[in-house]
Amino acid sequence: DAVIALALTGGIEEMLLGVGEAGKPLIIVAHDRLNSLAASLEALSKLREMGNPSWIIEAWTPGARKRIESILKGIEAASRFSGLKVGLIGGMSPWLVYSRPDLNSLKELFNIELVEIDMDELYSKFKSLKVDRDLMDKVLRNAKRVEVSEDDLGKALRVYQALKEIVNEHRLDALTIKCFDLIGDLGTTACLALSLLQDDGIVAGCEGDVLGLLSMILGKLLSGSPTFIANISEISEDYISLTHCAIALSMVDEYHLLTHFESGIGVGVSGRIYDGGRVTLLRFRPDLRKLRVIRGMILDSNPFKALACRTQLKIRVKGDLGKILEDPLGNHHVMALGDLVDAVKSFCMLKGIEVEVL
Repeated sequence: DAVIALALTGGIEEMLLGVGEAGKPLIIVAHDRLNSLAASLEALSKLREMGNPSWIIEAWTPGARKRIESILKGIEAASRFSGLKVGLIGGMSPWLVYSRPDLNSLKELFNIELVEIDMDELYSKFKSLKVDRDLMDKVLRNAKRVEVSEDDLGKALRVYQALKEIVNEHRLDALTIKCFDLIGDLGTTACLALSLLQDDGIVAGCEGDVLGLLSMILGKLLSGSPTFIANISEISEDYISLTHCAIALSMVDEYHLLTHFESGIGVGVSGRIYDGGRVTLLRFRPDLRKLRVIRGMILDSNPFKALACRTQLKIRVKGDLGKILEDPLGNHHVMALGDLVDAVKSFCMLKGIEVEVL
């Protein structure tokens, strides 16, 4: 998928251009003697002018190997991102007035097939299924606190089982669902179902937000772990608060089963993360030609707001968070585990996407 070239001396500019002509992304590893860096800079300038994705890694700097690995992750993600089959169940929620992807860009940039699935297909499966008792016992056993009835939990798990069947029958790589319809039609929510699907390795988003789902897919490809799609509930000088009622159970140190915040019914997941690890926040612009990236660290995950969704994460950020208010790209942001900024940059270079790091 890529070439790594060690620039041993000066005078190798044309050789590097020759390697670049193979058409593969090129990582040039330079050192601090024998004009290695000088030749690499000259060659990289021409490679970039030719449209060849290429990078210089300074071998003498701390973290050089880690940066190479990050770039390779981005290259691999760019390859695996193409040709995916994504399910849109029930359409997009009406409040997504801005967050609607350009379908031409979806096909042109990523060759992603968007499969629209009627909500009745889900309802039919839901009504025919019986709850998996072993699954219910497992979810209850691992929960730190449970404030919902077994009947409500059973409904939420039947939604999960129905969505799992849809994934298998349509051979979906990912899905997003217009989940608020379930509240009135089935008397339940999709929050727990989406959490469990993510644990199964299936990227699953809410509210029919295809744009958010794309960020979730990218975050999973780069991190190898589930991601968290969330509302922005607060922006301070040095932290941002993210809240939602669904989070992969494998992402958290403990979880509580509460009701869904907005409706007070069904099952919402309150997840707590205590390790304070590094995270990366992602957000595509609707035309998919720009990706905003925010590097941060988890500060707190205990609920600190009564009037907000059940999982609440406070993320410390060193960048200019005022940019989110001055030049917003919509609401939903996706949190992926780890510092993925270098990997995101290489992904965006290969896809011709502008990347903005806050």
